[in-house]
Amino acid sequence: MWVRNTLAILAGLAVAMTLIMLAITANKVWFDELDNIVLSQKGDVFYYWQRVIKQAPTNFFIALLVSCGVGATIGGVVTAYLVENARQAYALFLGLILFLMAVADIIIFTDHPTWYEIGLFIIFFPFSWLGGKIVDELMKNKLMPNDK
Repeated sequence: MWVRNTLAILAGLAVAMTLIMLAITANKVWFDELDNIVLSQKGDVFYYWQRVIKQAPTNFFIALLVSCGVGATIGGVVTAYLVENARQAYALFLGLILFLMAVADIIIFTDHPTWYEIGLFIIFFPFSWLGGKIVDELMKNKLMPNDK
C-alpha cells in the first residue's frame, strides 16, 4: 500500500513539475523583455534564471502563478486518482511538497517580487486539494472508474 501511495505522489509530482516547467519555458518566450538574456554555456543556467527573475515583467510572474495553480491541480488529480484511500490528504501532501520546492526557489533566487512570493505561499495547498476534491467528486458520482 505505501509503495502505491509513494508512486502516486511521485507521479503527481512529475506531472505537476512538468506542467510548471513547460509553462515557465513557454512563458519566457511570451515576453520580449527577456530576449536580451543569452545563455553562453550549459553551466550558466543558474545565472540565466537569476537574470530572468531580475528582468521579468509583472505579467511573467502572474502567468507563473497561474501555471503553478494549474500544475498543482492536475498533479493533485493524478495523485488522488492513483491512491486508494484519503485522496484529498495525499493531494494536500503533494501541495506541501510543491510548496517546499517553491520555498527553496525563493531562498535560492532572492529577487522575486514580494507579492509573487506571498502568492506562492497561498496557491499550492488550495489547488492541489482541489485536484483531490475533483477526483473524489467524480468517483462519488460514478463519472470516474474506481476499480483499483
